[in-house]
Amino acid sequence: MKKLLVLIMALVMTLSLAACGGSKATPAVAPSTPASSTPAQVEEVEFTEEQQALAQEFMSMVEEFDAVADKVNANPELLSSEELVTAMNDLSNEIIKADEYFASPETLTPEVMGALTVAIDVGRQFIAEASAALDEAGH
Repeated sequence: MKKLLVLIMALVMTLSLAACGGSKATPAVAPSTPASSTPAQVEEVEFTEEQQALAQEFMSMVEEFDAVADKVNANPELLSSEELVTAMNDLSNEIIKADEYFASPETLTPEVMGALTVAIDVGRQFIAEASAALDEAGH
């Protein structure tokens, strides 16, 4: 159980890095007119193949995390551990924050994509080890 908690916290910290890796450039004053005021100003920006592949990897990792979360949720003994439940909820919140980077291609800068790639790798490692620990514990 301690290994599981350590892995959860490591993933939370990694996802926090990904969530903090956004662009630092923000306008000092918001524009007075919306950017989409005329059709000529609206420019469709498409996701690159690399961004799409990263999004697919992220979604795959999230589905794997959901499977582990389902195992934890299905076991009353595990749900009675406040520390485990808090760690799982924190990790879920970090996944939600990281997911926001996939809202538009502009937010997926090379720095953010690098941080997300590391977070996905750590997430997959955590999920594999957590799943093995749950299986070993008979859950």
